[in-house]
Amino acid sequence: MELNIKEDTKEKIKFEIIGEGHTFSNPLSKELWNDSHVKTSGYSIKHSLISNPVFIVETDGSEKPKDALKKAATRLEKKMSEMLTKFKSLK
Repeated sequence: MELNIKEDTKEKIKFEIIGEGHTFSNPLSKELWNDSHVKTSGYSIKHSLISNPVFIVETDGSEKPKDALKKAATRLEKKMSEMLTKFKSLK
């Protein structure tokens, strides 16, 4: 996975995720909304077959957008790990 940072300020980051689509972007965007410091979280894909998602994350300034992204990714990783464990225990 490759990230292309298009804008990076104290309260806002805009970046493109190369090679990903809705499957990765939607859960990340939704998880970001669980952070009380995130004011805006969303992405757009111009064309689902030939475009990469472009994310915008904006915070209230008490947390850096990169930190909010790191926390959201960590929470998602934990949820996916728990789900994998449960799937492995099924018989």
